[in-house]
This record gives sequence, structure tokens and C-alpha cells, in this order.
Amino acid sequence: MKKLLTTLPLFLMMMGCNQTPMSADPSVLSARTEAWEAALNAKDLDSLVALYTSDARLLPPNGEMTSGGDAIRTIFGGLIDAGISGDLTSVETKVSGDMGYDLGTYTFMDGDTVVDTGKFIEIFHRGDDGEWRMTNDMWSSDLPAAAPMEEDAPMEEDAPMEE
Repeated sequence: MKKLLTTLPLFLMMMGCNQTPMSADPSVLSARTEAWEAALNAKDLDSLVALYTSDARLLPPNGEMTSGGDAIRTIFGGLIDAGISGDLTSVETKVSGDMGYDLGTYTFMDGDTVVDTGKFIEIFHRGDDGEWRMTNDMWSSDLPAAAPMEEDAPMEEDAPMEE
């Protein structure tokens, strides 16, 4: 009996170390991406921000990395204020334990006019509450970058007028 009492805790500890984290169905993440699209199109900034962790990082095209709720609110609030809507398509979604990602393409529109197309990758973490939230969100345009302005070139308003 004494031997059982000393080996049982060791056995239970070893069993706990060998357990793999519970995985989730990857469709949970693509559903979160669909919720992001729905929030943008409904102009529901609060619901959109709630899809991110409080310290989430955004990596926008041609811009600096930012983080936190205020940055998320500023960037995506700007899209909403500009009347931009979106269509996101998941291409690959993977989950391992409490981490996962959704990779896909997007189209941003102003009314019926396409203003941008590109690709994205969203990194998700399942929190202690069981909810999946984005920790990192990176997207890049398929459109060519705007040509830099020449410093010495006159601005249109500075150009001499012809008479």
C-alpha cells in the first residue's frame, strides 16, 4: 500500500505532462473572420474591437505596427468612417492547442467600387474564458505601392500658371 501511495502521484504527474492541449475545429477561426467582416459591414466598431485581445498587434500595409484597443479602434474606425465595406475569404485555417491562424484574401469596397484587394493572416489565441481572439492581424494590398513624391517637384498649386 505504501508503495502504491508513493508511485501513484508520480504516475499521475507523468500522465499530465504527456497530455496534448485540447484542439478546436478550425472552422471556429474562420467563423471569427466572418464575424470581423460582418462587424465592418454593419459599421459596428465595438463588435470588431471585441474580436481582438487587449494587446493585439496590427500590421497594416505601408504603415507601422501598432497595438492595443485604441489602435484597433483608430485604424478600423477610419475604414468605417470612410464608408468602406469588405469581403473576406478564408483560404487556410489551422489550430494547434490554444493557438491558430486564418489566412485568406480580402476585397475592400466603397459602395460598388473596389478600392483594394489583398491578403491577410490573423493569429488567434484561445483565452482562459474559452473565446478565440486575434493577437496579431496583418494584411497587405495586391495593388502596387504609390510612387513616392519627388521632394523638388513643384506641387500642382505651386506650378506656374500659363496665361
